Amino acid sequence: MLSDPRRFSRLVAAFSLIAAPLLVLAGMAATPWEDENTTAAYHDALAGHPDQAEIAAMLLHFGFLALLPASLGLMHLARGAMPKLAHVGGLLAIFGLATLPGLLVTDFYDLALAEALPRAQSVPISDATQESWAAAVLGLTAAFPTIIGMIVLAVAAWRAGAAPGWTALLVALGWLAPMAGPIGLAFSVAGAILLTIGLGWIGLKVARMDDQAWSERAFVRAKPKPEPAYA
Repeated sequence: MLSDPRRFSRLVAAFSLIAAPLLVLAGMAATPWEDENTTAAYHDALAGHPDQAEIAAMLLHFGFLALLPASLGLMHLARGAMPKLAHVGGLLAIFGLATLPGLLVTDFYDLALAEALPRAQSVPISDATQESWAAAVLGLTAAFPTIIGMIVLAVAAWRAGAAPGWTALLVALGWLAPMAGPIGLAFSVAGAILLTIGLGWIGLKVARMDDQAWSERAFVRAKPKPEPAYA
């Protein structure tokens, strides 16, 4: 497989499109979610389930990391027919995903605070880190380019004929669903399920694709045939 770059890149893309959202889904399901949207409740949830919190952070880290080759796979599928859309989406997704997985290290920092200190001390320290303008910029430049970029890539894959429109819709809803309600298990897992179905369908299609079709980016829309001229 390593000696055949076409097959290798295709299988990496297929694996990433399937595995990445599954890891994100597992991470969201494993996360010990807080009962209310406060730092104290967040720390209580971490301290009450430390092993679960560590597993969830690891799953999310590798899930977000695997979204990077998945995004490159989507860009490869779409760039033949929709080069501008594919390249814009790919650039945004790569920019965001270069940072997003690393932000999960803060979960281990928060867990250490939650276990070692009483809430009167752990909460002000944690809140102070969130008040930094640099931390806010880092978070925004990781999350929003990833979300926008992957939605644009899914739309580009649809417009290129590489995937049906419902996959792009599910990818968009998967990223946006957690923002539609309170922080917690229900909306986060629901979003990850939608993301898994949308990206997973494309991944299965790539896995079944011929190596030649993959290398030639066969999903290029044919130009409409000219109408026959009548005398």
